[in-house]
Amino acid sequence: MVRALSQNSKQQSPERSPGGARTSAVSLTAKRYRAGSPAARKATRRGKRPAWFKSAPVILNENATVDDAIFVVVSACRDHWQKNMAAVIDAQLPEGLHQVRVGLRRLRSALSAFKKYIPPAQRAWLNVEAKWLLTQLGPARDLDVFIQDLAEPLAERVSENAELAHLMRVARAAQTGAHQAAARTLKGARTGRFIGRLDAWLTGRGWHDGSDDSRDSKAVSAVDFAKRFLNRRLRNIRAEYDDIESLTAEARHELRIAVKKTRYGVEFFQAVLPAKRTHRLNAVLKDLQDNLGHLNDITVAKRTVDTLVNNASSGAERRQIAGGGNTVSAWHQKAAAEAAPKTIKLWRKLKKLPAF
Repeated sequence: MVRALSQNSKQQSPERSPGGARTSAVSLTAKRYRAGSPAARKATRRGKRPAWFKSAPVILNENATVDDAIFVVVSACRDHWQKNMAAVIDAQLPEGLHQVRVGLRRLRSALSAFKKYIPPAQRAWLNVEAKWLLTQLGPARDLDVFIQDLAEPLAERVSENAELAHLMRVARAAQTGAHQAAARTLKGARTGRFIGRLDAWLTGRGWHDGSDDSRDSKAVSAVDFAKRFLNRRLRNIRAEYDDIESLTAEARHELRIAVKKTRYGVEFFQAVLPAKRTHRLNAVLKDLQDNLGHLNDITVAKRTVDTLVNNASSGAERRQIAGGGNTVSAWHQKAAAEAAPKTIKLWRKLKKLPAF
């Protein structure tokens, strides 16, 4: 039996996996990201840059239990982020880094969904490691979003706005450094330990700790669990954020996170849920998440500009960067205001969708 993961256990030592097997953290990481998919290996042999990959559909059959679902869903989340590691380490692809982060967020969402059936110490350790890795990759992702989604719509103004042009040059230089740091993190010992222990935990089904909840996971239908879980999530969202027009910016950000987590849940169980209803719900959740994302874009822009200003070497450069940042923020404030009516329309549509 795979023993519980905990920060104070013997298994926390750098040399051991949760099952006690000795592992080499760095070599394990290298083996994982260099292997990749058959397509990635083929591309590498031809001298092409590694590709990035979106999450593959989660395959559950209608007779699956919650125990089956934990293994399949968490494995799919693991494969998603690890499959994209080469795109970050070898190619520094912004979309590869984004997919690594999406895979990690999906992993944390899965741990939350199945929290009743996973011992607290195990879930806590896995969450801590996933959150740590997300945090380490955050600066690179912020710069990617800032350059691709926030500043590039204003590209035509660069030639006529010296402050904006300077901001873009500084941001691109910072982006290169941040991606190099992200690659080092993914090749590092702590990431390697995380990979090895997560693999061992899944292989040994470490959540089988002999408790009543562990036994229930083998008896409860994944279909029944999915319907109860998603209906509860939807009820909570509708109740907590009912009056969307009066929500503060902070509350709308929290709503976006709740919508994103619910969408992940739908994707985890879509194979065993009614197809038309699932597709309709997922489409509304995606559009709502995208529209609410404008507010997050503004937050990313402010955080990124503040960091670049603080790292500037002179007062004159700080003023230039801040001036360019004001131009970017004003443009996206306008975009967020223009998106508000559609956000309200999508929210009302979500409230009317039937339960599973």
